[in-house]
Amino acid sequence: MKKTIPVSATWIWAIAAFFVFSNAPHGFAKPQKKPAGPGQENPDPLVNAAMKNMETGVWSVKGTVTAKKPIKLQGLLSGEDFDLTTEPGIRPNTPLREIIIKNKAWICSDGETWHATGPNDRLIYNWAHVPIMADRKLPPFEKVGSEQRNGQTWLHVRLKVPEKNVNPKELPQYWLVLDSQGQAQYVGHTEMPMFSQARKEVMYCSFDYAPAKEKIAPPPLGAPVDDKAYGFNDIEQHKFDWKGRVVRLEVTPKILESKQIGEDTYRGFFKDTATPSHYGIVEFPHDALVKLGFLKKIVSGAHASEDLEKMGALGRTEGEPVSFYVEVIPIGEKPAARALAVGARLVRDPDGSVSYTWESDEKQTVKSPPAPAEPDASDGDLVHRGIEKAKNGDLDGAIANYDRAIQLDPKDAAIYNNRGLAKQAKGDFNAAIADFNRAIELNPKDAVAYSNRGNTKRDKGDLDGAILDYNRSIRVDPKYAYAYYDRGLAKKQKSDLDGAIADYNRVIELDPKFAKAFCDRGVAKRRKGDLQGAIGDYDRTIEIDPKYAIAYLNRGNARDEKGDLEGAIADYSRGIKLNPKDSKAYDYRGEVHAKKKEYDAAVMDTLKAIELDPKNGDYYLSLSWYQLFNRKPREAIAASLKALELSPDDTVMIKTNLAHGYLFDNQFDKAKTIYLENKNAKVRDGKRTFSQAALDDFKEFQDAGITHPDMEKIKALLTAKAEAP
Repeated sequence: MKKTIPVSATWIWAIAAFFVFSNAPHGFAKPQKKPAGPGQENPDPLVNAAMKNMETGVWSVKGTVTAKKPIKLQGLLSGEDFDLTTEPGIRPNTPLREIIIKNKAWICSDGETWHATGPNDRLIYNWAHVPIMADRKLPPFEKVGSEQRNGQTWLHVRLKVPEKNVNPKELPQYWLVLDSQGQAQYVGHTEMPMFSQARKEVMYCSFDYAPAKEKIAPPPLGAPVDDKAYGFNDIEQHKFDWKGRVVRLEVTPKILESKQIGEDTYRGFFKDTATPSHYGIVEFPHDALVKLGFLKKIVSGAHASEDLEKMGALGRTEGEPVSFYVEVIPIGEKPAARALAVGARLVRDPDGSVSYTWESDEKQTVKSPPAPAEPDASDGDLVHRGIEKAKNGDLDGAIANYDRAIQLDPKDAAIYNNRGLAKQAKGDFNAAIADFNRAIELNPKDAVAYSNRGNTKRDKGDLDGAILDYNRSIRVDPKYAYAYYDRGLAKKQKSDLDGAIADYNRVIELDPKFAKAFCDRGVAKRRKGDLQGAIGDYDRTIEIDPKYAIAYLNRGNARDEKGDLEGAIADYSRGIKLNPKDSKAYDYRGEVHAKKKEYDAAVMDTLKAIELDPKNGDYYLSLSWYQLFNRKPREAIAASLKALELSPDDTVMIKTNLAHGYLFDNQFDKAKTIYLENKNAKVRDGKRTFSQAALDDFKEFQDAGITHPDMEKIKALLTAKAEAP
């Protein structure tokens, strides 16, 4: 292999390392020049020949490099090219993989995404390559012995030194694979200390080498979806179709914020050039932001553009739009995806393969920004801050940032859209609608703004107005899946279940991995009585998104209705594991435990639901019911009284439980009073009177073996007809 050791990663090989570990009082003694005695062989030519043979071909390598902690290394070497993986990498519990082929280089530090990198980054290559590097003057070696491995002869040699008190393990050692004629084929194994000039420490390496059948290939990024330039909203809408694919993203020339998010990874916040325009975040490796001209230098931490300007790090601020290639990685059900920059330019090789590089055809010029007229943030900076504040729940702060951004650029529809979303989240629906109106006035082709206005009208209860806005959104962009999905929700609220299902079907046609569409279609099917169809949709939801807790709860409800109580409990339990703060999940599971007559478990689940949502009167009503079957009437009374306090509109139903509690607690007069006062009142289902509900309860109590001597007296009171006046 060729001797290629950049200065930045120079290694002082075995002799320097031996200085560190030698016990000799005056440094390293030169080997004495003695003729080889009878039976002795000089292995040096074999060592040189083995290394020379490894200059060509592809070789697998696997082993460890150990300093303070061991680092596993494996992969392929071929001349100056390599495909090597180290574990751990930059991130804990995540391998780092690097590929260099000629002047093209790629790195993957998160286990799934690739970035272009510089071809001079050869640290891990040198770890594996230096021990077998040919074309250099080596110190003499001596034979230790030979052995047979898998039918091959392996010759063991190590550095020859005159000292007797040196630990042999601290000396460079090779195991050479020989052919039947005793000629060296390659180095099969090596163990040695090496001194790292970069780390200023001794590292011990142990590697196995073997001929490899594989070839070193570029990472599987593939060609772009097409030659068009896209924006952030395009990526959001097509995130599942484009999963793992590459697209060309075009943004305005000024970066709005730079943020370091890893040892060698940075995020840039930009505004795209699409119509309508949107803001978004892109992840970049190493110095890519500098190569693209957004920055003059890389800076750690998070800095808005005005801070970057003060630091002398801000690159261009105006000029032509800038485009680069990003890989699309979906990150969940919300319309969002990670955009990972992979290169500035597409390279099509003669063999038909494609790759990406950060070197552009023409050197990008960086126009220095003019001196600011006032020390204030730009509209883009303010929008970014507003988005971050909204994400963190500071809606007032977000709105204040959007207000200032609108003052700076009153004709940017995207800012009104964002402010409308913040006002909607605050519950200020009329103000939100006014902002969406303005966004639509500025850009009548903005399908998202129509859909957002429709969502706000739906929140207000104006379902017909919402559906009209979803229709407008669909006319503007017939492939906007979220408009169909939102319209389906509105139709479901209007009990137009067939219309809702038709809209969910269209969403699924446009985006077959839209998990929420399957889930809500399942809800509509369940309401229509198609429990098996509903369960099938929930199954599909979970296949797409195994961490979508609501899907498990919905499937649990359908299984409960089918009588599959064990399956329902399993689903509720899974939902609780994914979202342990969802009080409804405990309530649902408690109800199924009660159906199985597991009242202790039902009480425990309901108490947990109350802990999470202490203002929910229905939970206290359920608790009082379970405590009656648990033969704890005083606890049932306490729960009923709390339910009356929290849910005064449900008084009649709650008082049935309260009266039962007093009856079983031997407080007959209190029980009798409640039974008689509410005898003819209607319970909340509107179909039964208090008396009918109480008599139905008595039957359930008797079926469960729960009775009381005064129960027959109460039955007589409830069934007695009123006397004529």
